[in-house]
Amino acid sequence: MSAGLIGAITGLAVAIGSVVFLRALSSRVDLPETRQVLKVSGLVQLVALPLMGWFAGSYFAGE
Repeated sequence: MSAGLIGAITGLAVAIGSVVFLRALSSRVDLPETRQVLKVSGLVQLVALPLMGWFAGSYFAGE
């Protein structure tokens, strides 16, 4: 397993936890706009964090 792949898997795990937390938080908010922003930010993190983890893992391992 390359360092980039380990970083991407770690980023994905953190992103999934973040999505679960933000979905739970959005169910407690009153404004529908705030709910939508929380859900969208969770989905953006689901894409961005594995990519950042891939590059960070490759960078720190010197690949």
